[in-house]
Amino acid sequence: MNKALKHFRRGAMLGSLSLLVSGCAFFKADKIHYTWNPDTIPQCSDCNTDAHSAGEDAQKTTVFVGLALSGGGARASVFGAAAIEALERANLMDRVHYISSVSGGGFAASYYALKKPKICDDGALSCAENSFAVFKQTMRQNYLSQMTKRQLTKPGRITSPTRRLSSLQEVLDREFIDGADFSDLPSSPILLINGARYDDGRRFVFSTKAIPEGDSGIAPFTEEALRTASFSLPGCPHATPDDFSLALAIAISAGFPPLLGPAAIEAPSECASEQMQFWHLGDGGILDNSGVESLEDFALRAEPNRPQTIVIFAMDAGRSTSADVMMNTRNLKLWTSDPGRVVDIVGKRANAYRDVVLNNAYKNSGVEFHFLDMRYTDAQIKEWPPSCGARENDAAAISAHLAAIPTNFKITDCDADLMELAAHDLVERALADHRDELIRAGLFHHEK
Repeated sequence: MNKALKHFRRGAMLGSLSLLVSGCAFFKADKIHYTWNPDTIPQCSDCNTDAHSAGEDAQKTTVFVGLALSGGGARASVFGAAAIEALERANLMDRVHYISSVSGGGFAASYYALKKPKICDDGALSCAENSFAVFKQTMRQNYLSQMTKRQLTKPGRITSPTRRLSSLQEVLDREFIDGADFSDLPSSPILLINGARYDDGRRFVFSTKAIPEGDSGIAPFTEEALRTASFSLPGCPHATPDDFSLALAIAISAGFPPLLGPAAIEAPSECASEQMQFWHLGDGGILDNSGVESLEDFALRAEPNRPQTIVIFAMDAGRSTSADVMMNTRNLKLWTSDPGRVVDIVGKRANAYRDVVLNNAYKNSGVEFHFLDMRYTDAQIKEWPPSCGARENDAAAISAHLAAIPTNFKITDCDADLMELAAHDLVERALADHRDELIRAGLFHHEK
């Protein structure tokens, strides 16, 4: 009888905890994360088209160069940092006009935009504080643990996913954002942080550059659902407000409801209107986990002159399990153990859309398009890094391990070292394979 009572009490405790965590035990109103004051929005005749208009002339170029850092949790943030390092070593980062990021890729993109780490020579102490070593180490932080500790100090957030998002925002602020808002971002490269607007199924981008909100004559952006949404209102282009928290934008892009988010933004329904509406924003990976579509949209619609050549370096840290493996595996716990797999599923559609629709659009537009797609599972790594311990060097085993690295806000040193090796391998091989294209685009010079 005592044993049965013990099991009953344990079950009751677990049941109560489940009710508490799910929000059924008590209710706390969801949070409005940001309110855009209508008084700060100009009349349509005075609309602000670019918060960093001083850099507008620098963007008038015949060659558009973009870097896309995909989602994928800490796996993506480490991969993105190492990719930026590899591109910096090739003297290409100064040529990048836009950096588009999703979820974990936003950690790396934002750090780079704010701190601009430089390549240090061995023994050079002058750039130690801004070195890539610090950059890459920051991307390895256990943000999941820090976020969990933050939750424990704010128990009122447990029952509200919208409030839990604030814990991630605060951890990012403390670790490397340092309270920065969009007014602190440089004019170049322009940072795009991708989310999804759940109200109408459109990509939502936070950026210091405005993208028009209205009809488009450019395929495939004639359909509203395929165009990038932003703080622009009909007839009133507008960049993300200067006082908007950069950490909040990253957290929104990385948040995955119902675990984290969505966030709620209160904004005017029309230019200079006092009538307010709500945008509900969350993980951009459920629409396009690559960040590539937004780059293409900005290249064709936000630039003052349509470029003649578009070059996109796409760093893809998104996981993609083959359909055969999925169908031949009993994954009854798939959705509870790894809800982020939804991003993997919809990513298949996004990749197909990009490959078919956008490529056809480029053929009809006369724009020369170069797309360097670097997927982490395609890396060729022959030796385990020391952090993985003593293992037999087997390229197939390393490849299988790479594909199994989980999507989370934490990462082991072994997995992080593998992701860094993968990024450097992919960038070096891609630059070699596409060298002639990059020479024609003016990014590389002819070898003498």
